[in-house]
Amino acid sequence: MKSRCVSFLACLSVLIAVPAFAELKVGVVDMQAVLKGTTAGKAAAKKFEDVRDRKKASLEKQGKDLQKREKALVEKRNEIMQKIQELQGKPPGDELKQRAAALEAEAKKFDQDSMDFEMAKQKAVEELGHKEAELLKPIETLMKTKIDAIAKERALSLVLNKQVAVFAADTLDITAEVIKRCDTP
Repeated sequence: MKSRCVSFLACLSVLIAVPAFAELKVGVVDMQAVLKGTTAGKAAAKKFEDVRDRKKASLEKQGKDLQKREKALVEKRNEIMQKIQELQGKPPGDELKQRAAALEAEAKKFDQDSMDFEMAKQKAVEELGHKEAELLKPIETLMKTKIDAIAKERALSLVLNKQVAVFAADTLDITAEVIKRCDTP
């Protein structure tokens, strides 16, 4: 008898909750489409691309310089090794010792510069992440304000990002309205 009572109460609670779910109004918005479709989003993307391209160009130049230096170091090392082989076991002269010492110093400097270059690449990635967040913050705030206004006007209980929805009917999509409102002062 007790189990029937518990079952009845469980069914009753489900039936009472059903009307609450029936009134649930949902909207979806494609946040990426809004970012790409709004004037502010396009301007932020352009600024970000400019910063990224400048950093990329600078890093590519440094990388090419390092490659040239590495190639020159290899050539110098090969020349010294050839000279040593030509000595056929005889002790190297002062000039060859000086060239070898200079090559070793140059190689150490190259190694340090290579490590600095790797650190510069990591720093650039971090800086780009911060710049992107900085550029997107005001746009995301604007988007949220416009989405909140649309949700209130349409009495939406819930607005989801379209990317997290497994399925959403086109009638639930408010993306175009959000883009329009973001571009309207």
